[in-house]
This record gives sequence, C-alpha cells and structure tokens, in this order.
Amino acid sequence: MGRLPAQSLPAPAPGVATDIQAQINRYVDVNPGAALIVGVVNGGQVTTYTGGMSPTGLDERTEFQIGSITKTFTATLLALMVRDGSVKLDDPIGKYLPPGVNPPSYQGRPIRLIDLAEQNSGLPTIPDNLGATSLIDPYATYTPAKLHAFLSSYRLTREPGTQYEYSNTGVGLLGDLLAARAKTSYADVLETHVLHPLGMDDTGVDLSAAQRARLAPGFNVDNDPQQPWDFAELEGAGALYSDMHDMLLFLRANMAAPAGTLGPAMAFAQQPRFPIGFDGIVKIGLVWMTNEQSGITWHNGQTGGYHAFIAFNRTTQTGVVLLANVADTGLDALGTHVLAPSFPVPVARAAIALPPDALDRLAGVYQLAPGVTITIAREGARLAAQVSGQPPFMIYASSPTSFFFKVVDAQLTFDVDAQGRATRVTLHQNGHDIPAPRIK
Repeated sequence: MGRLPAQSLPAPAPGVATDIQAQINRYVDVNPGAALIVGVVNGGQVTTYTGGMSPTGLDERTEFQIGSITKTFTATLLALMVRDGSVKLDDPIGKYLPPGVNPPSYQGRPIRLIDLAEQNSGLPTIPDNLGATSLIDPYATYTPAKLHAFLSSYRLTREPGTQYEYSNTGVGLLGDLLAARAKTSYADVLETHVLHPLGMDDTGVDLSAAQRARLAPGFNVDNDPQQPWDFAELEGAGALYSDMHDMLLFLRANMAAPAGTLGPAMAFAQQPRFPIGFDGIVKIGLVWMTNEQSGITWHNGQTGGYHAFIAFNRTTQTGVVLLANVADTGLDALGTHVLAPSFPVPVARAAIALPPDALDRLAGVYQLAPGVTITIAREGARLAAQVSGQPPFMIYASSPTSFFFKVVDAQLTFDVDAQGRATRVTLHQNGHDIPAPRIK
C-alpha cells in the first residue's frame, strides 16, 4: 500500500471530535453503502466515531477485512519467534521450505527472513504464476505447489536487502515459513501466540457463522459490491478479518510497547531499520513503517471491498484505527488527519452521470509536459485517465467539464469548443494548475 508524505506531517495531536465526525459524515454522504468506523486513542482515553449503515448495523463488533494490516501481525509473530529462539532474522528461507524447493538467491546471497519482513527481498509484489484473471478474488486459487514452483523458478534481479519493494509475495511467504517452523497452520500459530494473548477473539483468517453475520458488505470506489478475498497460500500478507473492538486492543498493545502483553516483541518489530523513502526519513522495521520526523508508525490494508488504516505515536501515546467497507486508498488521509490535523483530507465529492457521447467528446491525448501525456479514455459509463508511465485511474464527473480522482486529491477541468469537444484539460493537484492541450 501507499506511503504517507513525510515532509507534511507535524508532531501528532488528535483532531477534535467535531472535526473527525464531520470528515466521516462528508465521506459517507457521497459514498452510498459506505460504513466507516474510526477509533482514536489519546493517552488513556478511547473514542469511537461511526458513519454509514444504520446505527444498529455498525458498531465496534462489525467485521471488516483488514488486508495488509495482517502483515503487522505476521511481523509480531516473527518478532516473538526470534525472541524465543525459534528462528533467527538471518535464517535463509530455504531452511524452512520443504525438500526439493530451491528458492532464488543472487550471486550466492540467499533471501533471509529479515529480507521478507523489511520488504527488500527482491521478490515481486505478486508471484508471476498467480494466474488471477480478475480482481474479484485474485489469490483464491494460489496453492502451496504454485508457491513452491514460483520460488524454484524465479530469478532475482538484485541482491536481497538492498532495495525496498512492497511485496505480498514476500510477507505471504514469511507467514508460511513461520507456520512451517511451528509445525501448524498460519491461522493456528497466529491465534496461539498473538491473537489469544491479546484477547482478540473476533480476529482471524476465517469467520464463524455469527461473525460472518456481522461482516459489513464490501464495495469498490465505484460503489459496486465486492466479495471478501481469500488469500489461500499467502495468508500472512492479508487474510485477516477483525473489528474495531479487537483492533483497538492491538493498537493499544503496540502503543504500550515495550511494556504490556507481547510488548517486547512489538517494540522489536516496530524498530526502524531500512530506509524506504523521503531521504531516509521514512524507514521500515519488521513490516511496520515509521516517519522518524513525526514519530508516526503506521500500516494500511486493502482488499477488493475493504480498507483499513492503523497509526500511532508511542511518545505522545496517540493512535488511530480506521476500518471501512470501501476499497479506497484515499481514506489513509482521513486516518492521518486524526493524528495530524494539518494533514489535508481530499474533499468528498458526489459524482454525476454523463451520457456516453458527452464522455466521447472529452476522450483524447493531452500534452502535460515534454514527453509526458495524459490519455483520457471512455470505459463504459465512465472515463479513465492515464499519465505516461502510470496505470490508468477512473475519474468522476462533478459537472459536464469537471472531474475528480478518488485515489488521489486531484481534479481535471476540460475546455470545450462549441460542439462540446475538448480542446484542453487542466490538471489541478498540490496547489498547481497544469494546462495540457489536446494533441490527438
């Protein structure tokens, strides 16, 4: 998932209640079906805010998928097993793989457990034999045999431990190796050593019938219903379900480190180790990322229909958990805003529908800068925008000539001729207005 801008984060101080609730209300007002719950810890005080669904349908026991926040649980498990001597951070991954599986190395340098946790192993974001044909449930059919085949055939392009690259493959593999060392499943070893000691009875890889009845229905950013993801062999990267009650237990335990239940292991996992951006200001520990300028430690998570965010500052004893049933990375800004009120939250906007012929007249290629274009293309009843070298993102109409992104705080304004055909588009982002004339 994305990283927080380092330079813009002041020392954290939780935003006032009216502001937090107002931000939630603005979001759910323009996102039909959204359910959003935010838990804030300020010293010994815990406050929860909700928005969306009915008052009786959303509370601290409503379940969500937490996606890649699962990785922080895997990191806690790794730290525990290092501290009790079960494994060493420098152990090569081949030590815990079945016979016959030959993991990749680079000029004799093996991938170690710490490389997986620091996400600099050289393994890709997703394995190249995932075989997913859609994003409906991309990991569901990934088996142990497929993972082992991938490891035996993959060739590293650089030395492990030298370059950060976010990797579901790597942390999913880490969870698998820790379970193998414990001679049980990932779900069981996590339950025994992390979830049960913390009293997190509503958190796990699988939901009971009663818990599933409390699962918020998931949506993507276009408000289309989405099913939960099954992470299969890569459970350690993103498989957990949880609720606000349990996530506040996890948050407070991490904020209490090194004291409290699992405290020494949690402090060990949080320790910043490897620089991952912003001139070394942001570092990764065992999965956890820390802005050493602001003191904020965080992670986020997202599946097809859910988004989650957790952040805290142990020095000031402030923290936040955000759980949502919308796969919207923009919600990280809202979570960050709670700890750092000067951090801007993108304006929540309502989208309007435009006829296909009106969208077609806006489609084209526009010159943003020398060698850089933005391509606007119609996809069904919507437009997508793609800047050179980046993936396409959907844009949403707020008027016949004004559009906004949901994945980033940016807007587009089209200039049109008498026939409604666009002649220029202006990108509004980070306080700048960049005009781009139509070239095709």
